[in-house]
Amino acid sequence: MKRFMQRSGLVAAWLLVVLVMLLAVQGYERTLNEGQLVLLRLAPVDPRSLMQGDYMALRFTADSDLAQHIEDILEFAGAPSYAYLAVDNEGRATLDAVGGEPKAAPGRISMRIRSTDGEASVGPNAFFFQEGTGELYETAQWGGFRVAPDGTALLVSLHDATLQRVGIQRR
Repeated sequence: MKRFMQRSGLVAAWLLVVLVMLLAVQGYERTLNEGQLVLLRLAPVDPRSLMQGDYMALRFTADSDLAQHIEDILEFAGAPSYAYLAVDNEGRATLDAVGGEPKAAPGRISMRIRSTDGEASVGPNAFFFQEGTGELYETAQWGGFRVAPDGTALLVSLHDATLQRVGIQRR
């Protein structure tokens, strides 16, 4: 009987892990399909480290603006902090303020602030692409994010100065 209980417990734990993973994947899929497309300007990165292997180092101008709000961000320590971004008609976003909860308003969107290399950031510090296709991304000036109402943001593309998506090979 004891062995049966142990196996049942293992099966139940495994099923719980699988369920949690499926719910997480479903949430990310929903963000990718239904999230608002928002473009954040890329900040210059040291050209010597711009391309390394099959990824591009990233930094966003909004991250520099976040540094001016560091006291406000620290106020929400232990809880998620959010960047409130003003979004124009073309989807370009600039940092407006920070806060402790996502807020919805016309022309504004909330993105969860994350810690990247010990610094506050609105996005990841790297964009990965297929090996040997780095030259397709050299003109990138904007990062394209899909943002859910809860502030979850997923980097989905890079765009050039005219907001055209880069990295798509034409045959």
